[in-house]
Amino acid sequence: MIYILKRIIKKILRSLGFKLIRIGPPYKSNPYGKIDLETLDCINKSTGILHLGAHKGTEAEVYNWFGKKVIWFEAVPHIFDQLEDNLYFYGDQKAFHALLGDQDDVQKDFFISSNDSASSSLFNFSNEVIEKGWEGRKIHMGSKIKLKMTKLDTVLKKNNINVKEYNHWVVDLQGAELLAFKGAENSLKFCNSLSVEVSKINYYDGGVLWNELSEWLNGKNFYSSTSPNKNHTEILFKKKN
Repeated sequence: MIYILKRIIKKILRSLGFKLIRIGPPYKSNPYGKIDLETLDCINKSTGILHLGAHKGTEAEVYNWFGKKVIWFEAVPHIFDQLEDNLYFYGDQKAFHALLGDQDDVQKDFFISSNDSASSSLFNFSNEVIEKGWEGRKIHMGSKIKLKMTKLDTVLKKNNINVKEYNHWVVDLQGAELLAFKGAENSLKFCNSLSVEVSKINYYDGGVLWNELSEWLNGKNFYSSTSPNKNHTEILFKKKN
């Protein structure tokens, strides 16, 4: 009830030229969020960006600085609301509330993590993370909700989005990256570069690991010039001409 009331109030305020925002602590830097020069070059050369796994859109100002239009995707309902608020002043950036995967209109359990929902996933944490934490960080899945899965190809088609205009992708879906790629095979044909969060060890129970993901992307003609030097990190893939 409070959630619905908040959305109504926000709509009324926006119609009057005001904005309702949630007051909270300042954003902390993302330990996995550093962008290397090769990735920056791909962003700069791109026509636009698809960001799968938006959270609150902390990279929005970087994309705006490069003058890029962006489409964001976020699954967690209350985080999506904050994402929309954070994108309010970026005219070339818009967001979709969607759980991306390899199927359409299928209800799935979705796990909400304790670290401001930043590690929320289709998959629960592995037993090792549950017992020992994530590289020294004690986090857990605090709740579970039902969400309807959809393919990226379907979302883009339904909304008449020309995927050719968004040829650099950022993908951070907490173990569900391969599922999302399988639901985006048509759109991937027009992608030039991918910045993907990868894991070498099992942080998520059932989540994709580096070897399987890289092998699948190689099969789609995407290759990385490096291998991950950490258990969980960001890797750039480029389409081979």
